[in-house]
Amino acid sequence: MKGESLNDRASRAKARWLKRVMYASKATSVQKCFAYIIFDHLNCVTLDCWPAQPRVARLLGCKSNKTVQRAARGLAKLGLITLKPNHAGKSEYRYAPVFLPEDEDNSVGKNGRSCLQKVDTNVRESFLDIHSISSSTQEAGERRKIPLRPRPSFNPRERGAIELKVAEKVGRDGMDILARLAKIDDAIVARLCRAFAEGLLGERDLAAARLAAEQA
Repeated sequence: MKGESLNDRASRAKARWLKRVMYASKATSVQKCFAYIIFDHLNCVTLDCWPAQPRVARLLGCKSNKTVQRAARGLAKLGLITLKPNHAGKSEYRYAPVFLPEDEDNSVGKNGRSCLQKVDTNVRESFLDIHSISSSTQEAGERRKIPLRPRPSFNPRERGAIELKVAEKVGRDGMDILARLAKIDDAIVARLCRAFAEGLLGERDLAAARLAAEQA
């Protein structure tokens, strides 16, 4: 996936995810409409979204937030999304699609399914003081979203130095923005650092990072 930004990768993954929800799942019509809202609001850096329930209710054309809650729980029960409390208090949950490897990958193997490269196993070294529980430490049995495929050019041991450069690109209060993102999930900061190391961190990615930090 040479030359693709985080936004490019997320756009492909979410389109394939939505197609699977629409055509290959047992989701109800309301749940499918909710899936489209998640698709439409997805942040390409955090790989989730956090629209307030009253807004979702308006978009769904319903009067009660309970309809929103039932639709969200239904998608989660089908293994299509994960729900995470939004501690910012501006909405009740963060909604994340459950991506499959083939949602993100361009190449397809002989068996019709794509293969992910091995994730870096080096110990990460970050300049940020705050590390949240990352996606790899969620509760056992919970289906997790598949992270964007790493490239060998990123060395986690150099992450601290890369964070400083990413913070500079993010703009004013860059380190504070990264710290806020790390509170949500440390994997978000790692994703930004990896994209920067690969020379693929675009303006849309930076804007998405700023937006996510504002809502954290």
